[in-house]
Amino acid sequence: MDRRIKLTDVDRPNDPLEVEIERVTETILRVLVPNTIVRFDMRRAREDAPFEGSLGGRYFMFDPNEVKKTKTSRK
Repeated sequence: MDRRIKLTDVDRPNDPLEVEIERVTETILRVLVPNTIVRFDMRRAREDAPFEGSLGGRYFMFDPNEVKKTKTSRK
């Protein structure tokens, strides 16, 4: 997985938040917002589900499976 990713805001899909991955496990994705001291966890119930989390009233999702599909289709 790339070090920097874009999180999709469910209410504003055209306004993603770019973050850096600090740590990832099967159910938790911990991210850092570049040039800030902000870090937050995103969680998922199952390995095939997207990560979900909120920050400052915004609700974000990240699906690592979609990233894999995009990279595969580019090749």
